[in-house]
Amino acid sequence: MIRLFRYLRGVEIVMFAGLLAFLVGQIFCDVTLPAYTAEIVSKMQAGADASSILQTGGIMLAYAAGSVAATIAETILSATISTRLGRRLRGEVFSHIVRFSDRDAMSFSAGTLLTRTTNDVQQVVSAMVLGLRLGVGAPLMAGMAIVKIAQSSGELTLATGVAVCILLAGIIAIMMIVLPRFKLIQKLTDKLNGTMRDTLTGIRVVRAYNAEDFQKERFDAASKEFAKNNLFAGRVTAAMSPLMQLVYNGLSLAIYWIGCFIIVRDNDAAFFPTMFSFTQLAAQVITAFMVLVMLFNLLPRAQVSAKRILEVLNRKKDILDPASPAEYVSDGSIEFENVAVGYGAKPVLTGLTFRVEKGQTLAIVGGTGAGKTTVLKLMLRFLDASEGVVKMGGAPVKDISQAQLRASLGYAPQRSVLLSGTIGQNLAFTDPTLPATSLENAAAIACSDEFIAEKGGLGARVEQGGRNFSGGQRQRLSIARAIAGKPQIALFDDSFSALDFATDARVRKNLREQLPDVTKVIVAQRISTVRDADVIVVLSEGKMAGVGTHKELLKNCPVYREIARSQLSEEELAV
Repeated sequence: MIRLFRYLRGVEIVMFAGLLAFLVGQIFCDVTLPAYTAEIVSKMQAGADASSILQTGGIMLAYAAGSVAATIAETILSATISTRLGRRLRGEVFSHIVRFSDRDAMSFSAGTLLTRTTNDVQQVVSAMVLGLRLGVGAPLMAGMAIVKIAQSSGELTLATGVAVCILLAGIIAIMMIVLPRFKLIQKLTDKLNGTMRDTLTGIRVVRAYNAEDFQKERFDAASKEFAKNNLFAGRVTAAMSPLMQLVYNGLSLAIYWIGCFIIVRDNDAAFFPTMFSFTQLAAQVITAFMVLVMLFNLLPRAQVSAKRILEVLNRKKDILDPASPAEYVSDGSIEFENVAVGYGAKPVLTGLTFRVEKGQTLAIVGGTGAGKTTVLKLMLRFLDASEGVVKMGGAPVKDISQAQLRASLGYAPQRSVLLSGTIGQNLAFTDPTLPATSLENAAAIACSDEFIAEKGGLGARVEQGGRNFSGGQRQRLSIARAIAGKPQIALFDDSFSALDFATDARVRKNLREQLPDVTKVIVAQRISTVRDADVIVVLSEGKMAGVGTHKELLKNCPVYREIARSQLSEEELAV
């Protein structure tokens, strides 16, 4: 929790200093009041006139007003500080997540990242609101009250000390029991969110297989486990309140018994006001601990949440920009020099060596899991090669900044992702200032202009995930987005799979004729999609099985020949 304070800015630190000042002022007023209460009792015993008593009462009202004013200021300052910290933490976590490399992202599930960005941050902020006021104020209150008590009577101070020790022992024991449960609860929250996310994402599959009851059982099991641990933690922490009441009532009885004993022993009736004042001070000590109990109900959860947030924020990025990035002007070429790459210790691809010049088309083919998408990740620098050199636009990708590299690229991913908004906003994702004519031209090249017009033009609404478009329409919009910014190199990761053969051929023809200077990289399963490429790279069993043109590979590459024969007739192969 303390480590998260480094995300406070200068103005919040000034506010925090002001909060501490108001806290000290409020507590000083509160612990001073019992002394004036004792003074009033002494004056009444002595038969003082009403004016003298009212004068002391007026001083008490002034202290009470000061305490109220300080409390209001504390509330405003603590809420402001915690809210600003929460907003900044959410922004920091989100910014960190969107810059994760593929290896970083694989360390966390989508469900846990969602929980850490929302639920965990909220837990920290909720604890921060109380912690800034109560976590600092309650110990100060207890400390100042105990100092006042120590000035009054040794016997009463000893009784208060015993009560405080009992309280501390009880709180520590309860915290040791519930803290592991709170850690488990946060993990179960991830599991619950993950189950819900899986069901909602695959709702059509769930319905198609009549698996609603099965998914409900999965969710109920996760929910039951979550509720069971929450109930246990709640029951244990609930024991704090009766413990506080028991200690407070016991201390009150001890104060009265010891006070009466002192009065009788010393025959000192003047000790009665002191005992009365002492009772109020002891009540403040116990109240301070009762306030801390409220905080302790939140702190274990917040502590776990803070650790989970820091796990994300402290995650060291494995892909970094060079200290002095080279000036980058892309020449549109792509070159791999004996490249190897892996997601762990063992490489998944080795021996990648090929070169593509500006304006040429590179095709990457291979079986499922051959590593085709991994090659594109190397070009985008979502992954770094473990061996060899990857050059994009004539420069090694490790020598240029990631922003400059990706600004020269267009990318249509394997799973066509559309964001909620308008069609125009999705097409202009690379540059929001792109004119409508550029977007319309890109849509025409991707053969998506007709259905865009039917939907209502570039201002037509896109639902989350593009669910109001078919798979083929999403792919064509993804292709249009990739070329709208006129990149030097356009990457298409199996972006033609949902298109019929005629549309596939039209789109590739448009790309070839209208974007002659753009280097095109096409990952595909269909030989008809890649046969016209200038360079075809064939992947098999983690290696490059062949490289060349369609005709060259039919002669020299058994893997490519087998793939081609499984899709094309002998007549088509001969063409």
